[in-house]
Amino acid sequence: MKLPARLRGFTLVELLVVIAIIAILIALLLPAVQQAREAARRSQCKNNLKQLGLAFHNYHDTHRILPPATINPGCRTCDTVPSAANNVLPNVRNTTGFLLILPFLEQAALYSKLDFDESVGYARRNTSPQGTWSSSPASNVAALQNVHLDVFACPSDPDDLPGVNNSQNWHYYSLNYSRSSYGFISPYWDDNSNNINLYWGTSSNDMSVRPAFGINGAARMRDITDGTSNSILLCETQMGKHDSNYGPYWGTWTNTYWLKMSQGINRINSPAVDKLYAWTPGSHHVGGCQVLLGDGSVRFVGENINTSMSYDLVSIADGDVIAEF
Repeated sequence: MKLPARLRGFTLVELLVVIAIIAILIALLLPAVQQAREAARRSQCKNNLKQLGLAFHNYHDTHRILPPATINPGCRTCDTVPSAANNVLPNVRNTTGFLLILPFLEQAALYSKLDFDESVGYARRNTSPQGTWSSSPASNVAALQNVHLDVFACPSDPDDLPGVNNSQNWHYYSLNYSRSSYGFISPYWDDNSNNINLYWGTSSNDMSVRPAFGINGAARMRDITDGTSNSILLCETQMGKHDSNYGPYWGTWTNTYWLKMSQGINRINSPAVDKLYAWTPGSHHVGGCQVLLGDGSVRFVGENINTSMSYDLVSIADGDVIAEF
């Protein structure tokens, strides 16, 4: 009588060997997959900056000037703006340059909902007496609140959270507006009224140390005498800062609206918080951040960039020779 053939299966040792091989392959491939995903996110971030650069250039072609970084911001800088006797700031707008380029980002419908004769955010003086909060019309709040636009968000940034309703004694707060991964560059603190060079159109401006974008005004391309390829317009910043109130936000001006290259890149506020200092350029890309130059190109700037060179890259007409960076 013929016996049936025995079925051969895996032994326990063979099974363990196969599992070990699969685990090794996963361990080898997973970092490569993660790197590929980060490369794709970084490429999308670069594309966001390029889109913003094209929007700025199209705005310039239409208006023969770049958009202001902000219009009538509600901070110390509004001390020069006429105000009522009780220190309410009726002329505060808090309009951002990002709002002004919305039609050139295929967001004409959102742009048309905004009333630019009114404020797009709340603010009051931080000097004494502070007065009451200036109000923002419900139409502007409704148009901008909880609105997310991918072009303003780096996909590598996990902190894409709306701003909080700040009830503290600050001189600004946001209304659940979306944060921006990209900010306007300045060599100065944004809330210091002594920084007259941020006020474009003022006769006392020092042309040699101004950035491309200012308060209530901005440069024309002809003003960028250092060369558009040697002048930074925007740079990245992490959306999560050492304080949850801090921006920047693309829909409204806040105290932390400008970014300063002189602060260094990816500067941590404190080891305990492990978040960026509010005015610091940076990113979640390893080793630095991406910047938009005046010619529309995007460059990656490392964390070890020389401080004086970073200052030269922000100033559009200081006459200094820019080396490789």
